[in-house]
Amino acid sequence: MNTRFNSIRLLLASAVLGVFATFTYAESTTPQYGEHLTTEAQFQQLKAGDKVVYVCNECKTSSEVTIKSPAQAMELCKEHATVTCPSCKMKTKVVLKRQREEPISHTEVVYTNDKGEECAFYAKKK
Repeated sequence: MNTRFNSIRLLLASAVLGVFATFTYAESTTPQYGEHLTTEAQFQQLKAGDKVVYVCNECKTSSEVTIKSPAQAMELCKEHATVTCPSCKMKTKVVLKRQREEPISHTEVVYTNDKGEECAFYAKKK
């Protein structure tokens, strides 16, 4: 009878430990960046000294960028401009995505590769 309770306690302790290990692992793999910068208005709010993160889906890296001026921030979302990944040196093209049904004020800033596929984004630093 005693071995039965020991087995149940061991099984219960293992389950609890597994749950805590899962939470710890999930916390350690969360990205170190906040909301994605997807509109020109979000880029306009950036000031000198603000930190943003450039996330490249091609080389799977994120690089911190310090904004030097509001003009530099606006260059990051200027249509047809190019942005170079600090890690893999791949050049991405800035494209403003518009939908026909929505007014012009609802444009999304997208970074595309040579094939026209979305491959990167900027996000605010946490």
